[in-house]
Amino acid sequence: MAEKKKLGDILKEAGLLDDFQLGSALSHQRNWGGKLGSIVVELGFVREPELARVLAEKLRLPYVNLFDPEIPEEITSLIKPEIARKYQVIPARREGKSIVLAMADPMDLEAMDTIRFATGSNIKPALAMGSEIENAIKKYYEHEEVTHKPQPDVAANKVSSGKMELIRGSELSMPKAPGTDAASPILAREDAAQQMQADTRVRLEALITVLIEKGLVTREELVNMIYQKKMGL
Repeated sequence: MAEKKKLGDILKEAGLLDDFQLGSALSHQRNWGGKLGSIVVELGFVREPELARVLAEKLRLPYVNLFDPEIPEEITSLIKPEIARKYQVIPARREGKSIVLAMADPMDLEAMDTIRFATGSNIKPALAMGSEIENAIKKYYEHEEVTHKPQPDVAANKVSSGKMELIRGSELSMPKAPGTDAASPILAREDAAQQMQADTRVRLEALITVLIEKGLVTREELVNMIYQKKMGL
């Protein structure tokens, strides 16, 4: 790896997270578990393509397509399905004695060490979006029909200066209506609604974190309340 920094520091340096967002994501991770990359996407702080672009640039890793062309069975069989599911990885190809391993979190050293030991091969990490890896696991290991929409080329999404073109929150560039300089009202309303939803989730996450950390409610009690609410009890 080119850098030993934590993912949170990388995203902050790239301007994708501020201190409050990173703190909220880390609190979510402490209380609920999960990978930080997946959490910041789930909370609406960072889009999956943005996350992939930043990691590709900062860690100098290739971005692999898991669907076109299809990965042959002789490659996917290098890793057992339960390992692929546990670590959310897909073997993409062989390069000599090494396996090119598609990962949403290429900083997951435990995953690489486990797979290196299980396969007896060197591991070369490569990038893929978490949603793409989930679909690839369904396709190659569970043999489900998967409809995959090609994502824009991560390496191509750069401005002419060579710096990453990062888009977030209120900085979204809205498509212009024909013959005007204004953004489409419909798209603007949709973006405002999405931003409001993300802000609401952040406030709710912060409240839940405070309640848990002050001992006013346990994680188990909260899970039970959410379950009862879903069941209409």
